[in-house]
Amino acid sequence: MKHVKALIFDFGNVLCTWILPNDGTIPPTKLKQIMSSDIWFDYERGRYTTAEDCYSNLEDRFAIRSKELDLVLEKARKSLKIQSATLEFLTKLKTEHPHLRVYGLTNTPLPEQDSVYSVASRWPVFDHIYISGNLGMRKPDISCYKAVLQDIGLPAEAVVFIDDLAENILSAQSIGIHSILFENHEQLARQLENVLGDPVKRGTDFLIANAKRMDSVTESGITIHENFAQLLILDVIGNRELVRLETWDRTWNYFIGKPCDRLICPSELTTGDFPNDLDTTSIALSIIPTEKSVLWSVMDEMLTFTNEDGIFMTYFDHSRPRVDPVVCVNILYLFCQHGREIEAARTFEWVLDVLRNRAYQAGSRYYPSPDVFLYFLTRLSRVVRDGSRREELLSLLQPRVTERIGTDGSVVSLSTRILACCSMGIVNHCDVPKLLALQSRDGGWPVDWIYKLGSSGLKVGNRGLNTALATKAIEASGAYVDPTLTESRAWWQFVDWQGCDNMLPFLKRKEFVIH
Repeated sequence: MKHVKALIFDFGNVLCTWILPNDGTIPPTKLKQIMSSDIWFDYERGRYTTAEDCYSNLEDRFAIRSKELDLVLEKARKSLKIQSATLEFLTKLKTEHPHLRVYGLTNTPLPEQDSVYSVASRWPVFDHIYISGNLGMRKPDISCYKAVLQDIGLPAEAVVFIDDLAENILSAQSIGIHSILFENHEQLARQLENVLGDPVKRGTDFLIANAKRMDSVTESGITIHENFAQLLILDVIGNRELVRLETWDRTWNYFIGKPCDRLICPSELTTGDFPNDLDTTSIALSIIPTEKSVLWSVMDEMLTFTNEDGIFMTYFDHSRPRVDPVVCVNILYLFCQHGREIEAARTFEWVLDVLRNRAYQAGSRYYPSPDVFLYFLTRLSRVVRDGSRREELLSLLQPRVTERIGTDGSVVSLSTRILACCSMGIVNHCDVPKLLALQSRDGGWPVDWIYKLGSSGLKVGNRGLNTALATKAIEASGAYVDPTLTESRAWWQFVDWQGCDNMLPFLKRKEFVIH
């Protein structure tokens, strides 16, 4: 959101906190009723020039004594505490973004405005503070937000509003103001940095800063040195300097190093004598230059590792007859890439059946996210050479990818879903903001689980891989979500055709079939 020019902050419970006393004179529940009444709202709108006028009306309505109310509210004012961490962060933001304007917008009656200005005097970061008593209107009145926008001379899309109440956020969003519901300082700082920073640059900087140190971790906290995540990072980003691989001459192993060096507690995860697998091997040989004789030899060997149905197994080990549709998709990529797809026809048909019947929705043995299956299928679709088979795959894939938009998912699901949409030329406005909101303050994305170990069932994640996928997804989706695009230019003029070459309407034409 490079177009953001101003932030508008609520005061209470965001930049400062205060406590309603519980001393027995007026119960907190009644105080909340009082401060949610139409009388109090009119007080905040400046329709009572003095506190006494307001309190006398409240006295009649709620059967309280105005003096007691005044004493309770005076105690609340004295409990006021400034959130220094948030205000320090706000000062830092203004230094880093000198053209950024910062405003306050608070529901505060005219007689109470000195408490607001006392905060502002200690932290001179505000360009202006709007007080409801002066405006004659209060949040969440739509007129309140419109009046502030008119006064600061900015459109709604150039402003970010921060408040701790959902009803205030909803009203602001209803007129197009990007809004953040405040939960705590860390959450606010992370979301503001995501809004004001360049997510792709921040993600890329994270990858560079952590190059060759992006190990995987299980959900139980065990660190794993493994090739597979490194290969996927390389496949997504294309920078060999970022990853640490243990290269193999022919077939590849998932793990890096000797069995005893691979992880802290090998027995908790898998057997010590772990065989090479077709999944890691297929990804490796599809992206790392390899002599043709070696490629053909390995693919010949792969053809000997199929089950009773003629479907590829996961391991180069007949004693482990495991089958997974995502693994099969990655093997198919290698065979299609080198023009040998006819030899893998039975596996291809099974994968199409899985797609056709949505058998992937609960995940698979090794991949818990259905979006990962669809993502690897869009990767596969780029190398299928048989025109009729490719058209069949794309005709099934497009609606399956589309129906995933807006469904639940964290970093891995959102990233792979967005990438699949971009690859298919499907607009996905829904999931990009969710992914952006998850970016951490260090520029990376948090650990999320992309696959799991078959024997133990432990899920495995990798911040480097998550960040690579998320960064690429946001970069690829920029043509669809960039608010600075003008109506005079069609969206397809901004597509990175190298990364989004599965445009269904075009790929059905013969000239788009890869030769």
